Amino acid sequence: MHTPHLPSLRPRAMGSDAYARPWRMLLLSLLLGIVGGLGAVVFLGMLALAQRGFLGVLAGVYPLDIAQATHLHALPPAAHWNLWILLSTTLGGLIAGLLVYGFAPEAEGHGTDSAVKSFHQLKGYIRARVIVVKSIASAITIGSGGAAGREGPTAQIAAGIGSLLGRLLRLSDDEKRLMVLVGMAAGLSAIFKSPLGTAIFAVEVLYAGLHFEGRALPFTLAGSALAYAVVCLFTGWGTLFDVPLHVDFDHPQQLLWYALLGGVCGVMGTLLPNVFYGVRDGFRKLPLPNHIKPAIGGLLVGLIALVFPQILGGGYGIMQLAVQGTLGAGILLLLLLSLFKVVALALTVGSGGSGGVFAPSLFVGALLGAAFGLLLQRLGIGHEPVAGMALVGMAAVFGAAARVPLATTVMVAEMTGGYTLMAPTMLAVAIAYLLQVALARYTPYPSLYEAQIYVRSASPARADDAPPPMP
Repeated sequence: MHTPHLPSLRPRAMGSDAYARPWRMLLLSLLLGIVGGLGAVVFLGMLALAQRGFLGVLAGVYPLDIAQATHLHALPPAAHWNLWILLSTTLGGLIAGLLVYGFAPEAEGHGTDSAVKSFHQLKGYIRARVIVVKSIASAITIGSGGAAGREGPTAQIAAGIGSLLGRLLRLSDDEKRLMVLVGMAAGLSAIFKSPLGTAIFAVEVLYAGLHFEGRALPFTLAGSALAYAVVCLFTGWGTLFDVPLHVDFDHPQQLLWYALLGGVCGVMGTLLPNVFYGVRDGFRKLPLPNHIKPAIGGLLVGLIALVFPQILGGGYGIMQLAVQGTLGAGILLLLLLSLFKVVALALTVGSGGSGGVFAPSLFVGALLGAAFGLLLQRLGIGHEPVAGMALVGMAAVFGAAARVPLATTVMVAEMTGGYTLMAPTMLAVAIAYLLQVALARYTPYPSLYEAQIYVRSASPARADDAPPPMP
């Protein structure tokens, strides 16, 4: 009796031998998690030193941090028209520009996008010098007052270490791609103290159309876990932000207001990448040397900070005030800070500076959510805690703008411990994401991560996949 040939049920390898040696790759992932965690600790130390030297010494400005914010009941008074801020942001941009364009031009911009590009386009290759240049340039950019985040640089630094490790061990191209993903997850986990969310983020951020590099997930999970444990040994255990116990979800009617917030965040999630890349394109057209463009961006950020100094740096302290419901600011100020943070982020990173886009996007979402919550209270039609609206806004804006709804939902819950708001967050993120996808069809830049591929089959990394066996 003739038996038909059936397709093999064994998973196909990605390329020639990726994932063919899972235990070796697991050990390398654990090692990379440790190295990524230690790298994050070193980078945070560099950032603190740069911030004291630039903003502290030059301008006499000390941005609010999370620990300080937990004891406050309102935004602290800011010194407006402090002209020394201009010196700090401009000098920081100049030094960062000279470093980046003099030694490693690929270190400009937000690091996570570079890691995504390395996976799709460069076979997991990241030059070793990027690790050093990215560390120093990002610390100076953010420490001098640039409106950028510390997570993108850490992701690119750890991804660069993974790429270097892959070359030293003569791994295959696909194994090097895997090391880049594990490094990215480890770096983000160490910064955000979100091991599960960042492990998912690393396999979700590659694709703009809700596709996943699912086979890499066990390894990103392992690397993220080790990075989280390492960084907590140095910075303390617990969540990144502290959310009050009274912020919860206890009535189905509340979902209506969170759904409306999701719609507002979907619009902002469409605006954010287009402002960011529109400013980037404008700087690229300037007939000036690339080395000095970040200084111009820094100068413009400094001019905004003369009136709104709260936009300087990553803004973690102000986000803490938002999620604990103690901003003590009016609706107009919150909206202005949210919008000017978008512009300041675009000027800082789009001009060629070095820094991440994740934290500033969370800042925008937190203040937008807080403003929406205050508006509902003023109109007398909703009584949801402003802190809850801020927390959900954080997830909805970034989840939509970056096309990573699942990872962001988990990450914000881990960063804040706000699991009681998981249902409203899921609804708001889903609405924000779907609205952003619909609106972005009519815009030149659909996502905050330009290197994303829409579907897995379109990625150059999939070109070597063997076809399935014929029946």
